[in-house]
Amino acid sequence: MDEKDKQTKVNIQLAAARAVLAESGKNPYELGLQSRLKTLEWIYRWGYTSSFVGQLLLDRTSGGYLQKLVNRNWLVATKTKSGLPASYFTLSEIGLQEVERHSLVLYKYAEIDQFKVDQTQIKHYLIAQESTIRALHSGVIISYQTERMFLNQGDKLGSKRPDVLWVTKSDSHIGVEVELSARWGRLLDDFILKMIRSLKTNSETRPDLDRFVIISDSKAIIERYKKSIQPGTNVSNWAKNSRGHWIVDKTYKTPEWLITKVDFQLIER
Repeated sequence: MDEKDKQTKVNIQLAAARAVLAESGKNPYELGLQSRLKTLEWIYRWGYTSSFVGQLLLDRTSGGYLQKLVNRNWLVATKTKSGLPASYFTLSEIGLQEVERHSLVLYKYAEIDQFKVDQTQIKHYLIAQESTIRALHSGVIISYQTERMFLNQGDKLGSKRPDVLWVTKSDSHIGVEVELSARWGRLLDDFILKMIRSLKTNSETRPDLDRFVIISDSKAIIERYKKSIQPGTNVSNWAKNSRGHWIVDKTYKTPEWLITKVDFQLIER
């Protein structure tokens, strides 16, 4: 990119920024405060995020904003072992204090020790974050709850706690699962049975969830899940025997309605 192209890009970005400023009716300080709080609240709810997700969240045309918050001591940047992404961002002490000052509900923020982040799960949860932002921006959903947000509600025995809960305008509750590696045997059966229990309803109570979305970057994994929940497919309940070994306790057939309540999303990366 030559100097002329660079200047053209800068001019476009400046014009876009001025348009946003004019439309909002807020001054630069107010917009800056809004962006900072939105970022801090997002990280507070999810635990950590990446530069790209921050860019997506604020609908910016370029990255670097989270690093600015690091430079101002609102965030802490930690390099990843894999290099993908290069770093993840968590709240600093003053960042945590700021977001708690504005929050109506408080959550335990273990990532104040940034090394408590499980780096083997970073890709998994960043995909969940990206998908949630895109669903919010497109109007598919109006709100969401991360695991820590519904952790205080406790786990209902036998039900599936999703990676993130999406809520639509019609108050439909959608459980989102990001699957990046295949499940087999007992783990796959347990996953399917818990989905069934979460979606199952009766005349007296509303189900825990109205739908599920399974998101993956692998077409093979998505096809495997589709095959596993076809009507009449065998799914087993496992239990430990007297020797402490897992054995098949009972075998069921997947209900006909299950496949109609599960959507699949293949993401291209």
